[in-house]
Amino acid sequence: MIKSILSIIVVVCTLPTILTGQDLQSQQNIEGFVKDQSGKHVGCKIYIFTPSGKKLQISSAEKDGSYLQTLAEAGPHKFVFQDYNIYRKEETVDIPKSAKFKIIKRDFAVQSVVEGTTLMSSRAWIKNATMLTPEGEAKIKEVMDLLAANQQMRVVFTVRPDEDQVAGVRAKNEAEYNKAMAAWEKAKKKVKKGATPPEPPVRGADPADPNVELVRERVAALKKLLKDVRNGDERITYDTEPLPALTTASPEPVAQPEEAAATTKKGKKAKKAAPAKKTSAPAAPVYTHATLEAKIGKVKKLFP
Repeated sequence: MIKSILSIIVVVCTLPTILTGQDLQSQQNIEGFVKDQSGKHVGCKIYIFTPSGKKLQISSAEKDGSYLQTLAEAGPHKFVFQDYNIYRKEETVDIPKSAKFKIIKRDFAVQSVVEGTTLMSSRAWIKNATMLTPEGEAKIKEVMDLLAANQQMRVVFTVRPDEDQVAGVRAKNEAEYNKAMAAWEKAKKKVKKGATPPEPPVRGADPADPNVELVRERVAALKKLLKDVRNGDERITYDTEPLPALTTASPEPVAQPEEAAATTKKGKKAKKAAPAKKTSAPAAPVYTHATLEAKIGKVKKLFP
């Protein structure tokens, strides 16, 4: 009887140990290298979120991109790669259950941030206005999302006008001046001897270029749109540029109407007049340049 009781006690005492041994998760090392799209080793911050909700932070080595971390849990681990020199990236690694220590080899590929990379380039503004087109709004939204995900990324926006607005004003003013000058020349000839001739017309001052104010207002509108970007004053730069070299459209020949053949008094047709030569209509300027561009700025830590 006593032996039976002792046997039961031994079984009960050893059962938790057996079960614990079956469910035991041994620590495991995960190690490898972080490289960019060109195969170059990258040093960056790595955040690891465990299944239980713990957050671990390590960095890959700048020299060779190597990393090493000991993990004590099995299951899906989220790896987040985020730093000033790379685009943010997430990957999930499933750590297997194991009662024995293991080394897991895993390399990761990220995309390096390169200064001067074009993020958007579009005729993004409504013509000669400070409002964006639907395409422009969508492009800006993409850049804003990128800035939100990569909070040390710097961006340079370049704003340009759409077309030459001052040329038409100059041409109109010049035509009015020439008309006034021609009238003055006629009036001067009619002045009687000894009379005071009229004052000649004065050519007006060169008109202000509307594009100067337009570009300034576009920059202001862009700043208002991006005001909620975190640390935007440090990360976003606004540049302006004048119109690029003009591209003209090939003029289409304009045929002049052919004169009707003259008729003599006797009713006979005279020799047909030669048709007027075809002339070319003035070619309208064609601007196809991007009026708004965004490129990656200096690649450096936001706060040293």
